[in-house]
Amino acid sequence: MLAFRFPRFLKYCSNNLWNASVRFADLGRLRVRQPSQADRNPTTWTNQASRKRLKLNSSSESIGLTAGQFSTGEQPATRSTDMSPENDADYDKALSLLTSNPPEQRLDLPMPYPKYLLLEESWSKFKAENNVAEEKRYPSLSYNALLQIATVVTYQSALHDRTAEIFKEIIKSNVDEYLSIHQPKTISRIMSYGSSTVEEFGPYGKTSKDPDQSFLYGHPDREPLLQVAIECGVSESYKALCRDKDIWINLLGAKVVILIFLKEAPRFKSPHIGYENITDPVAEIQKMKQHVVEAMKHNLKQGNYGPIEYRGHIWAGKLDEVFVEAWRAGEEQPVRKWLIRDGRNRLPKTIGLKISDFFPEDEWAASTIPDSNVPFHCGRYLLWENLAAALRITARRRFVHFLNSLYLRKG
Repeated sequence: MLAFRFPRFLKYCSNNLWNASVRFADLGRLRVRQPSQADRNPTTWTNQASRKRLKLNSSSESIGLTAGQFSTGEQPATRSTDMSPENDADYDKALSLLTSNPPEQRLDLPMPYPKYLLLEESWSKFKAENNVAEEKRYPSLSYNALLQIATVVTYQSALHDRTAEIFKEIIKSNVDEYLSIHQPKTISRIMSYGSSTVEEFGPYGKTSKDPDQSFLYGHPDREPLLQVAIECGVSESYKALCRDKDIWINLLGAKVVILIFLKEAPRFKSPHIGYENITDPVAEIQKMKQHVVEAMKHNLKQGNYGPIEYRGHIWAGKLDEVFVEAWRAGEEQPVRKWLIRDGRNRLPKTIGLKISDFFPEDEWAASTIPDSNVPFHCGRYLLWENLAAALRITARRRFVHFLNSLYLRKG
């Protein structure tokens, strides 16, 4: 049994460590590429889907990873005439996850559109009553109107957020370098953003999604247009990531979606019991922080990214596999590039992006820029050292959150 004497500072420390990874980008009302007449016509959607215009299930190979702790089945829900949320376990589970916001959780639930609107209304009411800013990224609530799946995502790890951010930085740097040679004035039109909700109305209702990162094309005479979305997953269901990809391409108009997958082995599980008495949790956190630094140095000497173990528990697993995929509208297979596989890390020369992917079709046709693959040039520090740092921060934050949860249980 753990004997704790927790100062109030611990709760402050935990909250700020978790909140430090969250960045906001308030883009107002973004306009995505407008759907075609076929997209606005339910009959046409059905007919096009039968001809595989809408590719809703990934044909890419499955890598056999399990879904998230709260993930449910893959089939869309059937439409129900009873839309009351009373005694609805799925509705209650989603709302509970939104209001409690535990770290690193994803919940995918089949949910008819009218019931999703009730959930969205309840969540908005909770935020208003508790002064939760609308711009706050986590927890997020989104909806796939075609598959009728509601998704709740809570605070993500530093490994998740920093990986998506560093990929955005590398891509933007290489696109800017190419354009500086061929047409410098277009550099300012390629705008990179973090998470910002994109919404679109279709025949089945409203679809909404928050990208981990995104690229838009800005023009002085019209609103920004979404071009490339980036989605990152750390040991979550690959099928869930592919559903995210389908939303961006088929419903929200992205030309290309970049999927980044990181497999953490073993997958993190919070300990349920204590291991020995801790009388000074603040000092313990500092001790753990120094241990994490030394553990990662040892791992890197052996060419490994993780694991990080402290007091008999693994707080960050080893990065066993890391790959990136480029999914393009109208193509059935992605371009996949491995970064970590079979114990080796490597830097690909490209990841499947083209310069033209960052321009609307009419703007690109009118330009004189020669098309080219976007290079994936980056120094060792920019990628590998950032991944190592993100693992260290993730391990420390998980430990702090664990201590704080014990403190809250003790009251």
